[in-house]
Amino acid sequence: MSDDKIIHFPTERIVNQRSKELDEQRRKMGEKVAKEIQKQQTKQFVETAVDDISMDLLKRFVDLAMRTQQPQFTKDLALLVDIMRGMIYRDFGLQHPAQKLSDKMINLKTSRNGNLSAKIDYSKVIDVPTKSPQPISTEIKKELKDLNDTAGFFEPDGDLDD
Repeated sequence: MSDDKIIHFPTERIVNQRSKELDEQRRKMGEKVAKEIQKQQTKQFVETAVDDISMDLLKRFVDLAMRTQQPQFTKDLALLVDIMRGMIYRDFGLQHPAQKLSDKMINLKTSRNGNLSAKIDYSKVIDVPTKSPQPISTEIKKELKDLNDTAGFFEPDGDLDD
C-alpha cells in the first residue's frame, strides 16, 4: 500500500476530555500540595525563630541572676514562649491556641492622642477576688475614673512598626 491512499485524521482536532480533567485535577492537587508545603515551611521558620528568641531570653534571665532551675520559672517561661509563638503565627496568618487566650484577655483602647494601648483583664480567664466597694465621694470617683481611663495600659515608648 502506498501512503498517498491513506487519509490522515487531523490530530489537532483530537479532544481527550479525560486528559483535560486529569490535568485540571493535577493542577488543583499541585496547588494544595504547594500550599501545604508553604504552610509547613512557615511553621518551621516560626518554630526556629521562637527557639532562637527563647534561648536569648533565657540567657538574659540567667544574666539577671534569676532562679531558672525553679519549676515555677519553667512554667512561666513556657507560657511566655507560647504566647510569643501565637503572636508570630498570627503575623504569618496561621492559627495558634495562644491567640484565643490573648483575644479573650486583652482589651484595646485608643487614647486621646491616638495611641493604641492594651489592658489585660485576667478575670476573663481566672477567678480574681474582688474587694467590697467602700462608699466614696463624687469628687474622688471622678478622679479615680480619670486615672483608670489611662492607667494599666501598655503604651510603647516609640513606634513599634519601624
